[in-house]
Amino acid sequence: MRGSKAMLSLAAAIAGLLAGCSQPTAPARPVRLRLAHVYEVKSPTHAFGTAHLADRLAAAGAGLEVSVFPAAQLGSEAELLEQLVAGELELAIAGPSFLAMWYPEIGAFDAAYAFRDLDHMLDVAHGDLIQPLWDELRKRYGVRVLDTWVYGSRHITSNRPIRHPSDLRGFRLRLPAARVWQASGEALGASPMPVAFAEVYMALQQGMADGQENPVPTIQAMGFHEVQKCLNLTGHIQSSIQILVNERVWQRLDAGQQNALLRTLRELGREVQAGTERQEREILAAWREKDVLQIVADVDVEAFRRRAREYFAEGFPFSSLYRAISSQEAPPKPDSDGSEVVPPRDSALREETP
Repeated sequence: MRGSKAMLSLAAAIAGLLAGCSQPTAPARPVRLRLAHVYEVKSPTHAFGTAHLADRLAAAGAGLEVSVFPAAQLGSEAELLEQLVAGELELAIAGPSFLAMWYPEIGAFDAAYAFRDLDHMLDVAHGDLIQPLWDELRKRYGVRVLDTWVYGSRHITSNRPIRHPSDLRGFRLRLPAARVWQASGEALGASPMPVAFAEVYMALQQGMADGQENPVPTIQAMGFHEVQKCLNLTGHIQSSIQILVNERVWQRLDAGQQNALLRTLRELGREVQAGTERQEREILAAWREKDVLQIVADVDVEAFRRRAREYFAEGFPFSSLYRAISSQEAPPKPDSDGSEVVPPRDSALREETP
């Protein structure tokens, strides 16, 4: 009898164990992250990028939930960086001039004519030359750079054509207050003046500033074309922004979540670039058609470039990096049949010589 009872008890225990194993485990709770930036909801940064981050990550099924706070809802750029370092914010977006307050060499990204174009800027930002700077930010401040997005090619607006550095002599050019921006104005030949972004329209309207510089979509969004007569296609700065994460937060994510976040940010970054460049083309075409502004396309860019490169070659914390970036050769352009134009052997060897 005892044996029968013991067998029944054992069978019941085994059945209970098997039943427990067959029950599905509760899904892990998603990791909730907040991303904040200062750019308006209609800006390419948000409209083509961060506005879609939450949905893309949800579709990836990696267990990440992101809430995005645009338009300085959680503070200014400097305040967001402080929150990020303190661990009070998980993700933020900031420009190189703000990061340069921590690590001055990064200022090279906002120095005039460091880059040929936006593609060159992204190649450098994602390449080996800059990786040591990103590593230092992580080690010193606990902030990891996840990606770099384009903000746009910056051009000068004015009330008279600007074609040569000599045309900027005595020209009061509004630029952001950061030292590298003011230095870029000097490098172009202008008399730079800091004006808060929200006050630029009035400064131009009242003649306190002679001109300003920004990407074309920003110029339109802020209405600067309403109080200026010329858009001068200087393309002097290939503006970028960096997507940042608190390092402690990053280390708490598993490998799948890290990969999903990186992959999604890279995808959105490409869409931001495509959207920004498309907007610039469409806006310029509309302005030309409606004669909104005189589009000055015959700018002596080489004269501006030479002046800027001489100016930044020495005397700045980022001068060495600036020289390394600005001296990089452009890749060969495709021939008319689509094949690459390969330089003669001797010139190819010369190009490879440091």
